[in-house]
Amino acid sequence: MLRAHKLYIFVLALIILFLEIVFLYVKYLPTYKQDLSGKVSSETLLKSPEDTKSLSVKRTNEILSKEFELLFVEEKITFGEALENAKYVEKITGTRPAFLMGIFQEELALEKADMCYLTNLKTGEGVRAVDSEKRLKTMHPTRDLPLFINIMEELGKDPLNTLVTCPMSFGWGGAMGPADFIPSTWMLYKDKIENITNKPANPWDIKDAFLAGGLYLSDSGTKLKTEQGEWDAAMIYFSGSASSPHTFYAEGALEWANKIQSDIDALEAN
Repeated sequence: MLRAHKLYIFVLALIILFLEIVFLYVKYLPTYKQDLSGKVSSETLLKSPEDTKSLSVKRTNEILSKEFELLFVEEKITFGEALENAKYVEKITGTRPAFLMGIFQEELALEKADMCYLTNLKTGEGVRAVDSEKRLKTMHPTRDLPLFINIMEELGKDPLNTLVTCPMSFGWGGAMGPADFIPSTWMLYKDKIENITNKPANPWDIKDAFLAGGLYLSDSGTKLKTEQGEWDAAMIYFSGSASSPHTFYAEGALEWANKIQSDIDALEAN
């Protein structure tokens, strides 16, 4: 009986010793494997919670700090600043931030290399900024030009020395600011913007442009918070009609929105 008891204690001690060895092995074993060349393999590197947290912070900072370029704006803003503006607009208009930002990126992609200056304040003729090539339909002479002149007077800007968009292969040019509004469209939202901000509205002001874009998109379908609503809003934003044949614009804007939403999702996950 005594021998059995001693054997039991001995076996128990061995088990405890074995568990302690396993514990120390797991705790202090280097957390990487080396390949034959002696270099650490990134695929086998095991990250501690601290490492994972550090990587999350790094990724968050990379997203927030990257540049978010806007049409007609020399001032550089970050993705984080653009997102902050878009989230503010969402509270007022219901427009999804990634979609609004996607619209602005599509406008930038289409118009950045095709800017014009007006040369005739009666006919709306102008020239392309990069090469002075004549553009007859730079701004609609009756619908937009008188309003543009008034906007310029209010802001103290020179209408002949202010960049607007050149006309595409169809329609007229003459759009202003990051939201890329023609003067007649801007005037539809000018009072609404001023009632919200309590200051004079400026199409080239970043916050005013975000607000104008969000309001217009909301009226065009984004307030429904559906995929179809966003599609219709993008179509109307570009051509004034949800049934326009120019579907490339909506496709491009939604592609941008999906990329931006991925970054937003990554930020929220961290």
